[in-house]
Parts: sequence; C-alpha cells; structure tokens
Amino acid sequence: MKKLLTPLFPLLCSALFLAGCGHGGGDAIAVGLSAELTGIERASDGNVSVKWDMVNPNVSSYLLSRVTNKIFLNGTLVGTTVDAEAMALPAQRTVNKVSKLTLAGPDAARLIAEVAARGRAAYRVDSQLVILLYGDVTEKSALTHAGSVPVNGK
Repeated sequence: MKKLLTPLFPLLCSALFLAGCGHGGGDAIAVGLSAELTGIERASDGNVSVKWDMVNPNVSSYLLSRVTNKIFLNGTLVGTTVDAEAMALPAQRTVNKVSKLTLAGPDAARLIAEVAARGRAAYRVDSQLVILLYGDVTEKSALTHAGSVPVNGK
C-alpha cells in the first residue's frame, strides 16, 4: 500500500494546487476599488447630475469599459447612472466623474428635492463594473459603498 501511495502523493498535491489557482470571479479582481459619491446637483430644469470618484488603492491599473451605479438616498432608490465610455483607472489614484442620473420615478424626484432642502443625505451606491482584462475579455464585478453626500438644488 505504501508503494502505491508514494507515486500518487505528488500527483495529488499538484492537482490540489492547480485546483486552488482557479478564478473565483470578478469580485476578487476588484478588491479595494470603490465608487464614492461626492455630490448630487439638481438643476432648475429637473435634471440631476452625480459627482463621484472611482478610487483605486491597488498597485495595478484597471480599464473599465462600463460602470453602472444604482444610487440610494436615505434607503430609497433614486436612480441609476450608466457610464459606457472606457475609463482608465491608474494605480493608487482616484478618477473624478460627473454622470447624469436617470431618475427611478416621480417619487425619486420629490425625495431629491426634499434632501436638497436639507443639504445632505445618507447614501448607498451599488456599482456594477465591467473590467477589460485583455483584448475583448472582460470581467464583471459588483461593489457597494455607503456614506454621506451633499445634495444641492437650484
């Protein structure tokens, strides 16, 4: 029995090592990245723009081909931003963006107006990233960030 297990042991170790090297999904690629809101501006015509930062504390750069942010104020979904233009995210840097918010409905518009009167709100942003790895190969990743954001209205 001992003679049989000796040659199989290195083979078993190699198989376990290679199985551990599998790709676990896009969330492992995006560890440390965060989308953080820095301001929400409601214009007099009702359009809403969102100022946000894409933060990369990592030592590797990323190329994002698409970023979708679902924005919640005081626990209520107010809308979504979609940035389909490629975005370079250098290592250990922050990229500032301004995006148009597509409102989730009339209740969202009322909530933004109420929050703008107060000047600040608690937020949560659920982000879906499409990261360009090489060539046409992409990886999807989900991020969530929460905090407090200034909200202004005209």
